[in-house]
Parts: sequence; structure tokens; C-alpha cells
Amino acid sequence: MPPLFLLPVVLVLLAAADASPAACRNATCGVHTVAYPFWLRNSSNSSMDCGYPGLGLVCVNNTTLILPFRTHHYKVLDIQYRSHTISLTDADMEYTNTNSNCPLLHANLTIDDNSWLQLASSDSNITFLYNCKSNNTSLSSAMKLTGCGPGPEYSSSSSYVFLDGWITDEAYDYECEMVVVAPVLDAHKKAMVDAWSRSSANTSSSPPNSFGEMLSAGFQLTYNTHSEKCGQCEGSGGWCGYQHNETHTTMDFTCFCEEGPTKNHCARGQVHSLESIGHDGDFHIARAQLLTAHQTKSMPGLKPAK
Repeated sequence: MPPLFLLPVVLVLLAAADASPAACRNATCGVHTVAYPFWLRNSSNSSMDCGYPGLGLVCVNNTTLILPFRTHHYKVLDIQYRSHTISLTDADMEYTNTNSNCPLLHANLTIDDNSWLQLASSDSNITFLYNCKSNNTSLSSAMKLTGCGPGPEYSSSSSYVFLDGWITDEAYDYECEMVVVAPVLDAHKKAMVDAWSRSSANTSSSPPNSFGEMLSAGFQLTYNTHSEKCGQCEGSGGWCGYQHNETHTTMDFTCFCEEGPTKNHCARGQVHSLESIGHDGDFHIARAQLLTAHQTKSMPGLKPAK
């Protein structure tokens, strides 16, 4: 049982969770907890979104969490709030057998330098070349894929994967219909390369199941938690967010405070930030207006435990 002098703090924290703006409260999707700075894009019809730009997620059938990125979708495997990382896998893998030796991807992951999301240091790239006219395996890093597509359009063509990550000028000589650069976990890529190099056949064909399994295991992105505007807002006890400006069809920066949204920061000197972190995957943020020492001492009926 907590000492009596801690009860005001406990009560304040419990009240703070209820006092947080509705747009900033945690949400769930299947086994995932969606907490600030992430937010659910389809959680309400509100014109205000509490969270960082680019970190809006979509909950599908209340089971699958999706990160829309540009024109493509990525399935969320896990969110590590303490390390600021999110684990993803290409949504195309939902329609590909994990044991497939030729997973069919349709989009490159291109990230701008100023994006809130960036590739993690644990990632590496591999490049898939689909439906190539030239049957050439002269490049040492090229592996020929098998079982690509059931249709006749693949009957006289070949598909390859380059483990170097980025295609070179020579790769264009393959005259391929589609080229996709995909991020994977570097540890999984190295393990697959080692297994392939130890293969007794030692041919240009890839080992069974490796690429489907590797892509299904996903990759990681880190999300930036620092910006001048968000720093001022969060430092004053608020939550960063954006409000839809229907007049100019833009997103205006908004600082969500307990007393209501503002354009910059909450009332300074009144609110202090407090982060309450549970285990990874169940992260909660509480913004609380803490009682001063004078207020705590003056509360009747409460005495320090001896």
C-alpha cells in the first residue's frame, strides 16, 4: 500500500489520463496500442489529429494496423516506443506465400531526408528484378529466382535478386519489366547469404523459402521526436498535432492542451510533462498538472507516513 503522502500524486496522475484531450488518448487495434506520437487516421470524423505528421495509422477490421506511406501500404508488426522504432512489412506479403521463392513486390520505399520516418541502422536493401528479357547471370551478386508468376508472360523471361542492395548500371542490361528495392533486416540478409554461400550446389539459384521469409520478417523505421514547434508544445505540457484547414486545404500546426487547442504552446508555468511508460507495446503518456509542495502540505487529513 503506498504511503499516504503519495496519494495526491497518484490521484493527480489518474485524473490526468482522463483530462487529456480526446484526440490524444491511446487507441487499440488488435494487439497493438496506438499512442502518441502515432494516431489512428480513421478513429473519428474530427478535423483535428493529435500526433506527428506522417505517423497516422489505419486500423483494418480492428485487427490489422497499417502505415500508409506515399501510395503504398505497410503492415505494422510492432511499435517500440522506448527506442522510437516501428517494425513493418510490405503489405504485398499478405498476398504472397511466405514459403514463396519469388515474392512479388510492387513498390519501392522512398524516404525523404526531412521525413519523420527514416530507415534504421538495422536495415539493409535488396533489389528484385522481375520479368527480365535477358537471361544473364554474369553479375556475381545476382541470384535467379524461380516460381515467379503462374502466367505465360513469365515463360520466356527470368527474374533476379541483387543482394548488393542498389542496382548498378550493368543491371539495366537485364531489360526487366519492374525493379523494386526492398528494405530487410540486415541480420536476416547476412544469415541468408551465409546459407547460400554454404550451399553445396553453389549456383545462381536462391535457396528455397529464404526471400519470402526474410521479407515477412519485415524491417524497421525510426521516427524523429524532435522539432522546434513540437518541442515548445510538449515542453509546456501539450501534445503536437494538426488541424485541417478546409479553406486553404492545408494542415495547420496545433498544440493540444488540457484547456483546449492552441497555435503554439500551452500556458507556461502551469503544466509539467510526465511520461508514464509501461512495457514495450503498451506505452502510455500522461500529461499532468502537478500539485506544488505547498498545496500538498496544506491538504487536510494527509500526513507523511512514519
